[in-house]
Amino acid sequence: MVFEFKLPDIGEGVNEGEIVKWHVKEGDILQKEQEMVEIMTDKVTVNIPSPIEGMVLKIL
Repeated sequence: MVFEFKLPDIGEGVNEGEIVKWHVKEGDILQKEQEMVEIMTDKVTVNIPSPIEGMVLKIL
């Protein structure tokens, strides 16, 4: 089953950000809550964990 990841609500009315660093690559196996990507907004930089476990098929 394919799961499309979308930027979760990170609070304070922030609805967009810039990817600073991917902590995974295509083909990696993820565990739920494993750090996946680092996002920078105009207010904060946060690490976003994986919401599910599975394999990274494609990074767009």
